[in-house]
Amino acid sequence: MTTQAPPHHLDQATGLPAHEQPTATIEPGSDDPIVDSLPLLDHRSRSRAISPRLAARGRYLALQDGKDTRLIRMESNITHLGRGLTSDLRFEHKHVSRTHALVVRHGRVVRVLDNRSTAGTYVNGRRVVATNIQNGDVIRIGPVVMQYVEIT
Repeated sequence: MTTQAPPHHLDQATGLPAHEQPTATIEPGSDDPIVDSLPLLDHRSRSRAISPRLAARGRYLALQDGKDTRLIRMESNITHLGRGLTSDLRFEHKHVSRTHALVVRHGRVVRVLDNRSTAGTYVNGRRVVATNIQNGDVIRIGPVVMQYVEIT
């Protein structure tokens, strides 16, 4: 008894025509937070990172790499976070949108605003569109985690 191969228009494994082939399940992207986010910064952004002991008074975003924490000073009233080349803090990760979020300072109030990102913006674990932040709040854009720090 010999087995014949299905005709060329049928799949060898299933014997079904191409239009009846089952499709593979799309695996969702990982939403696991990346606490060690410092290595995801592009070279330009990473070159601005300083040790907390060298930080002068001001507002910073703190990022980690293992036990090493680095601060990046937010120098202007608006700090753009994203993957795009125009971002002030540029993260090289596919789940960070090109123009993911903004950190805006108006007087003594500091706000985080999501900029219609795909993966969302979170403050202290809660998804936000816009919210005020305070010293110590944890910001997550997509899977990238950082902390807002005020040094007085």
